[in-house]
Amino acid sequence: MNSSLRTTLSAALMFASVLFTQAHAQEQQQNAETAAANDDAKTKAKTTGKETPQVLEEVTVTATKFETTLMQTPLAVSAFTQDNLDRQGVQDVRDLGNLVPNMQVGFSPSDSGVQVVVRGITSNNFTELGDPTVGIHIDGSYTPRPQNGLALMHDVERVEVLRGPQGTLFGRNSTAGSINIITARPVYDQAFGGGDIEFGNNNHKLMRGMFNVPFNDWIALRGSFMVDKTDSYIDQRMDTFDLNWDTDNDGIFNGPNDVPADGIANTDQRRNHPVEDSDAYGNSNRWAGRLSLGMKPTESIDWLLTFDRYRDQGAGMVSLKDCEKAKGTFFECDQPQFSANINVPGELNMTIDTWRSEFKWQATDDIVVEHRIAYSEETRSQAYDGDGGAFADPDHPAFGINRVCCGGFGFLIRDQQAIIDAGFAPYALFPFEDLQLTTRYSNYDSLTSELQIKSSGDGPLKWVLGAFYLQEKNDIRFDVEIPFCCSAGIPLAQSFVQPNRQVESEALFGQLDYKVNDKLNITAGYRYSWDKKSDKGGSNHETIGYWVNPGAFDPTGSFWMESWGLIGIVPYWSTSGGLYQAGNLTDGMGSLAEDFIDRVPGTDNTFSAKWSKGTWRLGADYELNENWFLYGYAATGYKAGGFGDKVNVCDCEGGLTAFAYEPEETTTFEAGFKARLADGKLNLLGNVFFTQYDNMQRTTWAIVGKSQVSNRDIGTLLTTNIAEAEVKGLEIEFDWLPWQGGRVFGWFTYLDATITKFPGAEDGWFCFERAYLGLSECAPEDPTQVRPDNTLRRPADYRGKKLPWSPEFSTNLTLEQTFKFGDDMLLIPNLSMHWQSEMFFADNNFDEGPFHSGQRAFATFNASVRLVNTMQGWSSELYIYNLTDKLVRQWADPGPGYMKASFFPPRSYGIKFHKDF
Repeated sequence: MNSSLRTTLSAALMFASVLFTQAHAQEQQQNAETAAANDDAKTKAKTTGKETPQVLEEVTVTATKFETTLMQTPLAVSAFTQDNLDRQGVQDVRDLGNLVPNMQVGFSPSDSGVQVVVRGITSNNFTELGDPTVGIHIDGSYTPRPQNGLALMHDVERVEVLRGPQGTLFGRNSTAGSINIITARPVYDQAFGGGDIEFGNNNHKLMRGMFNVPFNDWIALRGSFMVDKTDSYIDQRMDTFDLNWDTDNDGIFNGPNDVPADGIANTDQRRNHPVEDSDAYGNSNRWAGRLSLGMKPTESIDWLLTFDRYRDQGAGMVSLKDCEKAKGTFFECDQPQFSANINVPGELNMTIDTWRSEFKWQATDDIVVEHRIAYSEETRSQAYDGDGGAFADPDHPAFGINRVCCGGFGFLIRDQQAIIDAGFAPYALFPFEDLQLTTRYSNYDSLTSELQIKSSGDGPLKWVLGAFYLQEKNDIRFDVEIPFCCSAGIPLAQSFVQPNRQVESEALFGQLDYKVNDKLNITAGYRYSWDKKSDKGGSNHETIGYWVNPGAFDPTGSFWMESWGLIGIVPYWSTSGGLYQAGNLTDGMGSLAEDFIDRVPGTDNTFSAKWSKGTWRLGADYELNENWFLYGYAATGYKAGGFGDKVNVCDCEGGLTAFAYEPEETTTFEAGFKARLADGKLNLLGNVFFTQYDNMQRTTWAIVGKSQVSNRDIGTLLTTNIAEAEVKGLEIEFDWLPWQGGRVFGWFTYLDATITKFPGAEDGWFCFERAYLGLSECAPEDPTQVRPDNTLRRPADYRGKKLPWSPEFSTNLTLEQTFKFGDDMLLIPNLSMHWQSEMFFADNNFDEGPFHSGQRAFATFNASVRLVNTMQGWSSELYIYNLTDKLVRQWADPGPGYMKASFFPPRSYGIKFHKDF
């Protein structure tokens, strides 16, 4: 079956080419319907705004693989035009979160992964073998990598966001929903264009343009571009941290056991230089362009060829110490929230090139054949400062070092007794554990192909049959560098080299709709998917002090890994010249060395796994009357399993383990209504849903073993099937024209995403700090539950906890008023508000003080006023986003004794100009 399916899909494009040639010789004229469609497309190309209509316009979507109106589509879907996106400042998928009911969007700063969450269901594995739970499709073609969510949205006809599993029609990795981006198509009977320019604070500059040129009445070219440049809002300085450590707390910093500041930086300076606008985290320096060639030689053939390029040469984002949460504690910030000390200036170099073909053939009056094929090449390199200069606070009782030198001299920390008195074993937070993460290179090549045969016409039966094929070949090297690591000041360097990681997915699917009578329609669909993932020739290269590949950090042997372990043992050791610091580091050391993976032995990560699964959909919709549309369905979703980098869990023969994990699945029941009321002036939509979420995949750092050589803990980034959950909720949407020129639209949601099963859960969330600050204490250790590192687990009951990224309540409201002056001038003020209740980024739902594991309830506001000349085709607009300058987190992680986070931008403002040509 697999071989024949590949053959069918590979031949489809060739088949389309033959049909194109033959059909053009037969027919030369466009029909009246095509002309009408062209007129409609030209109208959509105008983005200057228009007078508020007297009745709400019908919105067409393709969420069912057929064109239907939004108000008669039997599922929860939100649709946005380019004008909608522009008014809310949407540039990429990350900006959609506040506009869609029960949708959140986060961003992983270390690898530029976009995390889309719909109804509490998400994935936090952004590696080359990880899969999202919300599929992103562009012109009907699936895009597999989560970084594709960064691509700029320009000259789009609309963006559709489908909520709930779309496993039958959209298939791969759509267990929570799907985002469908439909670009604007070429128009055959008129040349036109348009352009935008925008200026804002933080030296923000944006330019966007499009053109449409018909060559004749059946060939047209459409092109568009977008450029976005913005300086960072984060104040960044060179990290030249110089430790000044009074080890015995006697108020004297130059005693025999102290480490006085000596003018030599302790943090790694090999990449350090003054931070410039071009490498400041939080900036933007990206552009995108698209060329689309449309060909319609006959009434029955429509072919669209598209090339897209996206280029990002910014700096990425950095996590910061969360000063708002730290306020009032002993580790309170001594600098503003948006500030960082950087010794690895940001570097992001990402390019995504995509070629797409969309071929449609009206084979008969009753049958349409569609074939879509897309080939994408994504390359990315990235340098990331994993600490941002946020190190352990000197007032923390564990501030110090674990001296492992020479058989081990033990802890030298600020207040060891305070830790013991709180009931904990002593541990150390090293004064400057300097983390660098580098994607040396990554190449993601993917080919997707989908063949659809579907019905056409007005008969009672509509059906679609399809075949889908995906192949990915990924090549990546990812490095981790901590020159002074592991609470002991010893060097760590790791390189994960995966030259040939492949993903292959195939599916057959079908869905039919049968109109029983004028009011009742029933739906049934089924899809069967085959997935395979493999790692060929991958390897992990690692050196950690004298524990793993001893001394390999420095091939010359000059970097003495034990030098920090003699502090407090040899008097005046820190000033004797024997203490190795950043000045001793060279480019030939660690993972920065060009020969690192050649001289440090690697593991053999070769591994493969297969999965297959059928998903289905059953539904019905009922047109109660011309104003009320009711629907209901049951559907399933499936996301393939996977595996990680192999890890030797014992530093011994036979200890390599790949940690494979199983697919996750969802089953959803949804019932809803869509009503067109008040003589067409009010659209009201609502639904209730219930989802059973099984075999949830979650990626966390975990201890997986203990070294038989050094007795050290062995940890890795581990994806496992850890939980089950039940998700239920309510979504209400409305769009209302309450008076002449007025428009009010928005939504309200309720979401109860509750964990029902979580075996192996434990509470290790800032246990000492919570006890030290008088907060609720961690669960007690269980002497019968021993971890692989021989420490005791603290089992916790997560049943009843909320899934991360799942606020219980949220709402969005937009008010717009159109004032008309004369025959052609419009003034359109707009005010939008988004509010949501508390949500968490971690399954533990910890909600106390400085260690709150999420985002408390917040509200943000955007405001704009637009002046439009409808006759001359121009507009200008003043805008303010995040009007009240609210601090909102988009990512959060534990830091060294406190919380860290990355944030959505603070208040921004500017002016836009647009002109149609």
